[in-house]
Amino acid sequence: MIRKNLLTAAVLMSLMQGVQAQDASDEDAASGQDVATTLDSVKVQAKFIAHGAKSAMKQDLTVMETPYSVAAYGDAFMKAIETTNVADLYNYMTGVRRGGNTGYDISIRGFKTTQADKNAIMIDGMPGVAGRFGSPPTIAAESVEVVKGPASILYGAAQPGGFVNIITKKPRAKSAALLDIRASTFSGAGWSFGDRNGYNIAADFTGPIDQEGRLLYRLVAEYNDKDGFRHNSWDQGHYIAPSLAWHLTDATQITAAFEYRKRENSYDNNLLVAPNKDARLIADIRTRYQEVGDTAEEEAYSGTVTLSHYFENGAIFNLAARSVRGEDYAQGFDNVSVLADGVTLRRRAREQANERNYDYIDSNFSQVFNTGSVEHKFIVGATYGVDETDFERIRFFDCPAVATDPCNVNIYNPVLGVVGPLGSYPTATGPQKHRNTINTSKGVYVSDLMSLSEKWKLNLGLRYADEKQRTQDKFNPPHVVRKTSSTAVLPTAGLLFNPVPQLTLYASYATSYIPQAAGVQDAAGNPNPFDPQEGRQYEIGAKAELLDNRLTTTLALFDIEKSNTIAAIACNAGVLGNCSQQVGGERSKGGELEVNYQVNENFQLIGGIAYTDAYVSETFAAGNAPLLGAQLTNSSLKSANLWARYDFTEGVLRNFGIGAGVAYNSEVAGSLPSANDPRVLILPSYVVADLALYYRIADRYDVTLKAGNLFDKRYYEGVNSTTNEIGVVPGMPRTVTLSVRIPLW
Repeated sequence: MIRKNLLTAAVLMSLMQGVQAQDASDEDAASGQDVATTLDSVKVQAKFIAHGAKSAMKQDLTVMETPYSVAAYGDAFMKAIETTNVADLYNYMTGVRRGGNTGYDISIRGFKTTQADKNAIMIDGMPGVAGRFGSPPTIAAESVEVVKGPASILYGAAQPGGFVNIITKKPRAKSAALLDIRASTFSGAGWSFGDRNGYNIAADFTGPIDQEGRLLYRLVAEYNDKDGFRHNSWDQGHYIAPSLAWHLTDATQITAAFEYRKRENSYDNNLLVAPNKDARLIADIRTRYQEVGDTAEEEAYSGTVTLSHYFENGAIFNLAARSVRGEDYAQGFDNVSVLADGVTLRRRAREQANERNYDYIDSNFSQVFNTGSVEHKFIVGATYGVDETDFERIRFFDCPAVATDPCNVNIYNPVLGVVGPLGSYPTATGPQKHRNTINTSKGVYVSDLMSLSEKWKLNLGLRYADEKQRTQDKFNPPHVVRKTSSTAVLPTAGLLFNPVPQLTLYASYATSYIPQAAGVQDAAGNPNPFDPQEGRQYEIGAKAELLDNRLTTTLALFDIEKSNTIAAIACNAGVLGNCSQQVGGERSKGGELEVNYQVNENFQLIGGIAYTDAYVSETFAAGNAPLLGAQLTNSSLKSANLWARYDFTEGVLRNFGIGAGVAYNSEVAGSLPSANDPRVLILPSYVVADLALYYRIADRYDVTLKAGNLFDKRYYEGVNSTTNEIGVVPGMPRTVTLSVRIPLW
């Protein structure tokens, strides 16, 4: 701790001396266009929300041409709120909420995603994040787009709420180098300034390799070392992402990108427990139930290659391939349940080693052409993907359900260090001991945006999907292999009306599907006999770009239904493992309003409000099945957010700036009631405020001082997607961050 404090103090001192120019936009950089590396003496804010919306329809279309809800949060906004990972954006994404301890655990329009949903977060439109724990870093992100509603037509199996797409930084033609240094400390929840610290160092280099500028490079790297706000918690991470863009000709380009990510941390995952499903009984948010030596490690690699060719007639051919290889290892004590005394947490001795391999290909051809008076923006493509997971539980032992057993701990005053070493507990057995799963997905898709007249556009699309699953028990002879398959035909349609060029009115219909998780079985032990989950959405809305595009706004009303959900039930005698039954469906109805207003070159705000009524719409209401009408977990009925930034350009305050934000979420359910247990964990509503001060030195270096959770509000972000009341995720206490961005050339 002393070493960490000294190092953080040194970083803080260096930050006061040195610092960065606002990094220029990388849009069109890979095409070879020059981009400014420093800004003029009077700072001009870039738009917080980008104009394009490629994630929604896989074509270079604007938001105004898209009959769906999409928002692209640009580099300027990520710098304004000081993001280090994608989760830092969720409070300011309308209709989006974090929930859980993996990078995939989010809720969009009331529907949650988990680590099983590979399409919940994508990289340049391809699934397969390098690392499943911890939110993806934003150091390599040019923008982060969120597409709301079902999107299976272009991307395959996905939850109906939507997905997040990280648009990565690409090589550019003009040399630039940037150093980003930041130090942080917690100053709330009982911690004093300097008690728990962290630092983050990142670098970004780009430019041409040859004199002709046909071969460009980019290198992004980051290292972080930080204390958590939980007792004895810590996190260290390494990230490096080199990429090359090769312009073979003026019409053909190949880009190759590589990622390496390594993360080591205390085995903690920031999970608290709510005895009796009562949020008032949750312990101090600093409480940690794992042993000091409990650790987790993760290491992953990814490689992506894209080929683009532009034909003389305007047609475009794109081919993208992405592979991810990852391993993770964890050893520690899990939360299992609260004993009858209401103050003892039963734990589990757990040791596991997992491997993940993902391979995906997406190829498409797009063309703009006319048939008579109708203009077509047409795209046809095919996808193929294989993801393989090998999960091995080395130890998986539930401690005795006895309060006095040293394996268990007191919820409010856990005494650590008295339990025996993890290796002293029995090794795991049973059907979940060691399992291998291979999912293979194939699909073809077509979409056409037709301009019927000057004011009317029609979008029609279709996807055929084929999914196969293979699971194998690798521990128990005879190592039974189970196979299942499913197919789906998924239509989509959208209608747009432009009464004036600045206004778009639209209506759309979209569908989604996702096979049930590999390895599920019914009470009789039959492997995955369940129909895939299906989603459909009706949406109407309006989009406007006013005041020379300085004011952009989107209003959307939606109705989403998800069918064929499953719930846990008891297995028949002699059936090993966990069993499920198809129980019904879920529904989400609501509306969203999002605004980005650039008042002038130095004053800008972004905000939104959402109403999301997400609930169980169909169930047999017996046993552990959720009760009809129950609010879905991690879904806020009402939410709102606002961020504003003002930069002074004249007088004694010239080069100073101030940013302030507020995020509100109404209460959420942390569990689903059932006939067996009608209780519901309710996590209270909250308002969190952030404040940032900006200063530019010598018209070149940017310094930011930010206080996150300014008033040190105690709140809960949600619950882990699978553990509910024993997996409550607390929000961070007040955090003070000082950052400096230094352009090296």
